[in-house]
Amino acid sequence: MQASEPISDVFADPTDPVERVEFSADGTDPAGDWRRLFSSLLDWQPARSPSTGRPFYGKLTVYHLGFFLACHVESSGGRLSRTPLTVTRDDHDHFIVTIVVGGQIRFADPNARRMRPGDVSILDLRTPMTCVFSPGETIHLIIPRLFLPLAVAPPDPVAFRVLRPHRVASRFLEDLARMLVQMASYAERGEAMALASVLKTPITFCFEGPDASPSTATVSRHAPDLRRFIEDNLDRIDLNPAFLLKRFALSRTQMFRQFQASGGVETYIRRRRLRRSLVALADPATAHRQIGEIAYDNGFPDETHFSRLFKQAYGTTPRAYRRQARQGSLDIPAGVAGEPAQRLVEWLTQLKGL
Repeated sequence: MQASEPISDVFADPTDPVERVEFSADGTDPAGDWRRLFSSLLDWQPARSPSTGRPFYGKLTVYHLGFFLACHVESSGGRLSRTPLTVTRDDHDHFIVTIVVGGQIRFADPNARRMRPGDVSILDLRTPMTCVFSPGETIHLIIPRLFLPLAVAPPDPVAFRVLRPHRVASRFLEDLARMLVQMASYAERGEAMALASVLKTPITFCFEGPDASPSTATVSRHAPDLRRFIEDNLDRIDLNPAFLLKRFALSRTQMFRQFQASGGVETYIRRRRLRRSLVALADPATAHRQIGEIAYDNGFPDETHFSRLFKQAYGTTPRAYRRQARQGSLDIPAGVAGEPAQRLVEWLTQLKGL
């Protein structure tokens, strides 16, 4: 199966239908097709002991709501996992909110939880995970870390959680997920973008529920501290590899290993600065600020340098991007997620070519 080239639809008409990807595993090798479908995100294997004699089936619909994704899945189940090696290699920076509509999900150690209809889980893709799905139906919201405030989405990995049906947060997330997949089937792109943009506050409330607990997961001894420090100091002009090597007493080899999946520490810092600038340009609360001010506050020495890097990353200028945001016609560029979320956008694009 050949993947099509990534396509940027920055200037898409807001009256177009919501972008979607639909896939049914109904070919000559349905289990193999389903495995390849998720290969860049999760390792999938068929269930060891099928409950019925029926061949494998799977159907996936993904709706691109601009700031996050809504996915509707029906399948005969299987085993999904993200190993420590996978986490380190792909460096995905998203949360997956999973709502069980039908069937069950059993998570293995260290999470050791069982989910039934009405349960909701929150998984940070920067943590390892193994689970077994029984035949059934699920809805997933894939939310970039960038979309959420640092209070609930810090740079270091966040612990896996299951919200039971009696929680307000779980009831809200279930109702929201059901509404989004239904609404996205008939809504216009601009409507979906506008709705997604105002959901940050209620989703944040659900993430900071009373059962939230600090994460014990780590990618390495230095990675969480390094990423947190970078996130808190993106405005510093002197934030560079030499400064970090001295600050954390690391060797160049250690530093390289921490950011190898992101293309190096300089690339990581630049992308984090661009992401923060992108959010500020689209935020009505900062509409009064000059582009040069936003650039400087995020560590760029001048507006010209910032504009050149912004266009290289996102295919449009900061000024044009802000204008789209003000007109309500903003559509997230294919490169908005940068690294590592750009891989997720490429994954969706590959699905179009299946």
